Amino acid sequence: MVLILLTILFAIISVGTSTVLYFALKRINQYEDLIVQFQSIISIATEKVKLVDASGHYESDDETGFFFEQLKDIQKLLSDIFETEEIEDVKKEN
Repeated sequence: MVLILLTILFAIISVGTSTVLYFALKRINQYEDLIVQFQSIISIATEKVKLVDASGHYESDDETGFFFEQLKDIQKLLSDIFETEEIEDVKKEN
């Protein structure tokens, strides 16, 4: 009788834990997608700003140069987040 109760209790705990894990992973994937979209927006913004400042006048200016540097820093930070994951995916394919 005790063995049956323990088995049922284990099954309930297993199902509950699996459900919580599923929803946690789903939320993590949503956050990853949001970060990738943000990275894409920053990348496009960086390219557009470079097109506007083709001659480099704005980037060398103190006030607007700060904006350029911040965009570069954000882009580098976002690129570094997923860099190791991309390398691991390439290794798995080979």
